[in-house]
Amino acid sequence: MQHNDRRETPVLTRGSLVRELREEMGFHTQEQLAVAVGCSRSTVGMWETCRVVPSPRHLSRLAAVLGVTPDQLLHRPGGITLRGLRLSAGLRQEDASRALHLWGKGSYSDVERGRQAIPRRWIPILAELFGVSESTVRESAALPPSGP
Repeated sequence: MQHNDRRETPVLTRGSLVRELREEMGFHTQEQLAVAVGCSRSTVGMWETCRVVPSPRHLSRLAAVLGVTPDQLLHRPGGITLRGLRLSAGLRQEDASRALHLWGKGSYSDVERGRQAIPRRWIPILAELFGVSESTVRESAALPPSGP
């Protein structure tokens, strides 16, 4: 399980789905899928056993190769979060900050981690960037961070 902040809701890979789709798409080995996605065989193995979440770049490639959306490959036990929406869109924090015309990723990161409320002017920008409705962005930003 990979996440940057211990307080935020973890995002997990739907490992059994990755394996099932890999086999359905004709990738009989993890190595074959790894070559198609541009990663190592062991990385694919860790995705299939839910030990690591694909990076945004790999998540986008993996979803495209398997013929699904990135969001279909992820499981969020605590609900939808801004981080989850960003990862599902295959983006990094820097990408979101750039779309919001911010100098660094700090302000966006603070909102994503629940340290600061989301500015209303960001909602339509993030909705378009993440390919979701504005209400989905509002709901995801309203969830409190989980954990201690």
